[in-house]
Amino acid sequence: MTLFKQIAIMLSIFLILILTTVLILNFNSANNAVQERLYEDAKNTATSLSLSLGTANGDISVMSTMINANFDSGNYRKIVLEDIQEYEMIGENILYDREIESKQADIPLWFLNLVHIEAPIASANVSAGWSQVGILHIQSDVSYAYTQLYTILINLLISFSILVVLGLIFLYLILSTILKPLKKVQYQAEAVTRNEFIIQSDIPYTEEFKDVVLGINNMVSKMKSMFEKGNEELKRQKELEYSDIPTMLKNRKYLIDKLPEFLKIDAQSKGGINIMIAFNGVVEANETIGHRDVDKLFLNIANIFKAHSSNYPDSIVARMNGTEFSILLPDCNSDEGLELAKGIKEATDTLIDEIGLNTTNTSLSLGLYEYNHTQNIGQLLSLSDNALSKAKFQKSGIHLDVAEDSVEVMGKTAWKTVINKALVTDSFNFATWTAVDTKNKKIAHNVLSLILELENKTYYYGQFMAAANRAEMSNAIYHNVMHKLFKTPDMRLKNSTCSLRLSYEYLQLSTTYEDLQTLLKEYGTKLTLKLILEIPDKLMRQNSKDIKLYKALFEKYHIEIGIYEFIGESIDYNYLKDLRPVYIKGESSYFLTQSDQGLSALRLITDTLGISLIATGVMDMDTLHQLQDKDIHTIQGRATEMVELK
Repeated sequence: MTLFKQIAIMLSIFLILILTTVLILNFNSANNAVQERLYEDAKNTATSLSLSLGTANGDISVMSTMINANFDSGNYRKIVLEDIQEYEMIGENILYDREIESKQADIPLWFLNLVHIEAPIASANVSAGWSQVGILHIQSDVSYAYTQLYTILINLLISFSILVVLGLIFLYLILSTILKPLKKVQYQAEAVTRNEFIIQSDIPYTEEFKDVVLGINNMVSKMKSMFEKGNEELKRQKELEYSDIPTMLKNRKYLIDKLPEFLKIDAQSKGGINIMIAFNGVVEANETIGHRDVDKLFLNIANIFKAHSSNYPDSIVARMNGTEFSILLPDCNSDEGLELAKGIKEATDTLIDEIGLNTTNTSLSLGLYEYNHTQNIGQLLSLSDNALSKAKFQKSGIHLDVAEDSVEVMGKTAWKTVINKALVTDSFNFATWTAVDTKNKKIAHNVLSLILELENKTYYYGQFMAAANRAEMSNAIYHNVMHKLFKTPDMRLKNSTCSLRLSYEYLQLSTTYEDLQTLLKEYGTKLTLKLILEIPDKLMRQNSKDIKLYKALFEKYHIEIGIYEFIGESIDYNYLKDLRPVYIKGESSYFLTQSDQGLSALRLITDTLGISLIATGVMDMDTLHQLQDKDIHTIQGRATEMVELK
């Protein structure tokens, strides 16, 4: 319960108790006044009537007429005239009396049962000259007193209700004004728990609130400063680790960290050309024009590489060592690659000739290798080096090698038929494995993978997704499994935490957001598991505005987001602060090859934002121990089977 509600309830109860007490006291006072009034009326009437009866000189008929006149014109229950001689035995010698039953007041029965009014009897002597005629007794009727008291009670209740309503409204306004700064303090505190950096500029005037706000502002300023320092340090480390300063190209380490994005089953690019380039005659060039001019030559050649590869958006131009370069051209075919290599060769020969070097001794050799996405990094680099070795013996200085097609279980047409049938029959399901927190020896979350179960056969993600990508059916598969996940959730996963990767292409599809929005609106609140949807780092940093829409949509239904394929290549890491993923997943090789300074800067950012680091592809205990030495404890991969859980 909020402080506002607690104070409001306490003061409201206090206000109602005070007003109730006042109401009771006023009513009791009115009750007493009414009863006193009954006695006073009876006493005054007895006094005045006794004087009038004294003028009758004891004539009973005259006195009875006077008594009748008073009785009929007033509110009396009884008027009794007794003989003075028998006063000691009241009721034994009555000269005259008038008495009626008390009238039934037109008021609720509960009021009659709750309030008791007793009308007192007033007496007065009746004298004729110096002789006493009798004693007059008068008692008022209480029915009109009940009516009067009931009217007073109703008026008091109306006044009480008005005062309570006005009092509560006034109390609400006062508390809202006094506690208004507390709402901002609460908002700021909630932001801190979400690792958000919000500094409150409106400082409350209340001393206690002021101290709290200043304290939180100070803490947030320090967190923000830590993040900015980590951000700047990580950017500086990436420039050092991923850049070749003399040529302003990427280096070998960047290429190796980036290649897993292109060499995987569900890669956006299904293959391409990798060109390994060797600069021949460097020693002669240094002797002829000097080291400084050779460095300028390398820079100009690097610009030629970048210009010729610019038509391929995902191309990577990297300097592998002092004299060798690599140009990765995803989605480039052999004809295009040869044409591009010839253009590079001609442009560099012209440049070399212009600065006075002999192109016979100083030239480039270009080895082209047409790779496919099923190969690993070692195979691609080894076969590319082999193509370069062959190019050095070619007169043209250019040589092309082509990778052998991978052997598939089924042909493309057969796969397309199977996938179509699976979509129609809703045959895609989920398999799970675990991400393990090796420090606490517990499961961090379950990782959902897609499987295809059709006609008593099971096909795993690595078997069918490549064919689905070639047939441009992967988006339809993700659409199918997302609907299945929400409409018919697997009850075996109830109350567990699960992650599911969404592909770059699926999230970029124009209809995906609206489809997920409709799906979550209908089924999002019924989800029986805690879901983390993983988004590729490439999309997070390139299209963070659209991802913010996804994050806002997911947050409505308590769905978190994670990042996968992270290699820290961003020029700015503020997108992590804006999107706040629950974790970052990167290949184990990426974490192991980071410098201590770079990894420390990354940890500073993630610790400040409350983001976990998860290493994927951990296949053995040796790799796990190396990761633990670098303070990376949450892993995915075959090594999780070797971790003893609590």
